Amino acid sequence: MRASAVGAATSLAAEAAGVSRATLARWMARGRDAAEAREDGEAADPRDDAYVDLFRRVELARARMATQALARVLQAGAGSLVLEERVRSYTDPATGRDVEERQVHYLRPDWRAAAWWLARVFPEHYGPNAKTWDEQLDAFAAGELRSDRAGSAEPASLAALLQAALEPAAVDTRPRRTPLTATPAGSPPVVPTAS
Repeated sequence: MRASAVGAATSLAAEAAGVSRATLARWMARGRDAAEAREDGEAADPRDDAYVDLFRRVELARARMATQALARVLQAGAGSLVLEERVRSYTDPATGRDVEERQVHYLRPDWRAAAWWLARVFPEHYGPNAKTWDEQLDAFAAGELRSDRAGSAEPASLAALLQAALEPAAVDTRPRRTPLTATPAGSPPVVPTAS
C-alpha cells in the first residue's frame, strides 16, 4: 500500500509487498471486477471482500498520490511551492509578549509546470499535436459541409444533386464568336449579352 501511495509502478509495489506482479494483477482484477459488479447491483460474494478492499485501498492511495503530485506541479507553476520555512520564537523585549516570526522561501514561478499540466489535461488544445484555431475551424467547417450534404438528403435527392452538379459539364463549352457592336472612337467595345 505504501508503495502505491508514493506512486510506485504496480510491479514495484508487488515486489515491495513480496508478491509476484502476476499475483497482484490477478488480485487487483478480481477486486475491480467484484467492485464493479457490486456497483451494478449484483449481490456481493463474501469471498471477494478482501480483493475488493485491496483494490479500493490501492486505488485510493494512487488517487491521493496523484492529487498531491498535481498540486505540487500547479504550485511550482504559480510560484507558491514552499522550499523552506523557518519559525523563530522569542519574547519581545518592549512588550514582553511571545512572538513567532515565520520566514518562508518559495520556488520561483516556472511556466513549464503549467505548460506540462495543460498539455496533459487538454492535449487537443495544448499537446504536441494540437491544432491551431484556424485548423480547428477548417476541420469543423469541413465536417459541417459533409454532414449537411449527406445527412439532409435522401438517395433520390442525392441523385438530383449529383445530376445538377454534373449538368454544366455536359453543356457545349466550345468558344463562340460574338460580334462586336460599333462604338464611338476611344470607347471600349460593347459585347452583346445573350438573351
